[in-house]
Amino acid sequence: MGAVVSIKGAKLPPKAAQSKMDTLIVTQAMVNGWRIPSFQRPIRINSKVEAVAEQIRRTESIEGVLTLGAIRSEAGTLYIVDGQHRVEAFKLSGLEEAIADVRVCIFDALGDMAQEFVQLNSSLVKMRPDDILRGLENSTASLKAIRKACSFVGYDYIRRGTTSPIVGMSAVLRCWNAATSETPSPNGGITTTALAANLDPTGTQNLIAFLSTAHSAWGRDPEYYRLWGNLNLSLCMWLWNRLVIDRDRYGNKRYAILDIPTFKKCLMSLSADGDYVAWLQGRILRDRDRSPAYTRIKNVFSRRIVDETGKKQSLPSPAWASS
Repeated sequence: MGAVVSIKGAKLPPKAAQSKMDTLIVTQAMVNGWRIPSFQRPIRINSKVEAVAEQIRRTESIEGVLTLGAIRSEAGTLYIVDGQHRVEAFKLSGLEEAIADVRVCIFDALGDMAQEFVQLNSSLVKMRPDDILRGLENSTASLKAIRKACSFVGYDYIRRGTTSPIVGMSAVLRCWNAATSETPSPNGGITTTALAANLDPTGTQNLIAFLSTAHSAWGRDPEYYRLWGNLNLSLCMWLWNRLVIDRDRYGNKRYAILDIPTFKKCLMSLSADGDYVAWLQGRILRDRDRSPAYTRIKNVFSRRIVDETGKKQSLPSPAWASS
């Protein structure tokens, strides 16, 4: 055991806040004996709980700290203060036992325990999607690759200075997911964590190639910040996937095939169109703005393609965009 270090100004906590923590092997019989206090939320079994159950089954351990509460006047009774759904996931795993860090707090009354529950489930600052992705970067190959290749993609202080990121990682993932759909639209119910996990190596490299091309065309000048907004970014990604990546032109896909240098020049023409950049202010990826935005982008691309190739080429005319 390590030496006890005296901390100047420290004093013993109130009795209601005393606790101890141990790493234990918990069993099904043990957790079934823990009681659910009246202030706890109802248990809901969803895909996240099932995923935790699978993780417990695989590692034979429960992540995080399980906080239990004991009331002085109720000897031998333990209540689940925090970790109720992880405990339920352990039950679903079917394992007889698992390793867990368990913290037991001693309270004078149930009301004190309820206050601890509220504190444990209240955060000083709400976690944003980019905050979560930052934490996942080291364990997620797609995030690691994007950050290594595109230093202008980041998690915070977006567009705050000449060296700060110009677009957030969560925005990039949402736009890319929208661009892979037939109709680009916001991702209903899909978390950015899932989007990062589902991005395969080929998709990651295609995304990096687009981001590098867009950055080369637009740079980080404040005048072009609107081009990095979700509406323009999603639609440009949508065209990239169909004009550069998808080179299959059988059937009704008789529109242009562009190489990366030509696509880059089309993006440069977008930044040179002051009317379009001004029009983007306040526009978002929704039905009302998507069609007119695509029409403007398509017209700019068409003119630049004629300048570069000397001939007019067809571009996609999706059902969601007016002619």
